[in-house]
Amino acid sequence: MPELPMNFSGKTSCAFVVGRSHLKTQTPCQDYVAARQSNDVTCIALADGAGSRARSDVGAQVAVTATLGFVCKNFETLWQHMDKHNAKAAQRLTNRCLDAFRRKSTKLGCDMSELACTLSFVAYSRGRYLAGHLGDGIIASVDVEGQLQTLSAPENGEFANTTLFLTDPKAVSKLRLYRGPIEAQTGFAIMSDGSAESLYHKSTGLPASAVQRLLEWNATLPRKKMKVVLADNLQQSIALKTGDDCSIGLLSILPGDASTETA
Repeated sequence: MPELPMNFSGKTSCAFVVGRSHLKTQTPCQDYVAARQSNDVTCIALADGAGSRARSDVGAQVAVTATLGFVCKNFETLWQHMDKHNAKAAQRLTNRCLDAFRRKSTKLGCDMSELACTLSFVAYSRGRYLAGHLGDGIIASVDVEGQLQTLSAPENGEFANTTLFLTDPKAVSKLRLYRGPIEAQTGFAIMSDGSAESLYHKSTGLPASAVQRLLEWNATLPRKKMKVVLADNLQQSIALKTGDDCSIGLLSILPGDASTETA
């Protein structure tokens, strides 16, 4: 893939749908994904609420909102901390989410553990990316040769069908952080475990080719059209292969400033 000038930028698209199992029980969607662009940073973040916790749908929204705000404001500081040791960057980000959980749990009159959720994010700024991942779901990326790869694979808990949450005592040490230069047109996708049922091959540890197709559409389609296309694919194809909630966030790195729309 050709090298890009330093003034390339990020284009995002996000969607989430309630799973069939939750529709039957009239349970709210416990997945949440969103994007933000500020301070010359474009960021997508996704959280999947713990199925066994009563207010984890709220927790997912709180975690995503806190992460988007923190990463967009502190991209440079996080980048510098990761130059020496990831632990300080992981501690700062986790603390930001936990502080938001404490405030929300106080308002709701519930224990903070009821807000438990996973977290993943990818941010782009000035020729560099940062990414973080705690729990299941995956982060996929396109490498400099245009090949789809798994940037961060699912991580489960100590027992089958369990995973790691921001409220867990080991969250800071288990939050995986990544950073690197952007040397060519590329893209990232974050998804919950529900979406991963269709978009990730456990046998090979690689994302499905459909992820690359979604990223190509995100890079080329107008913002409003892509929003419809992503929602339709999630509802009519991806969500049909699981009873779980499904969510996905896309970030395409493109030349120029015309791609700075978020959805």
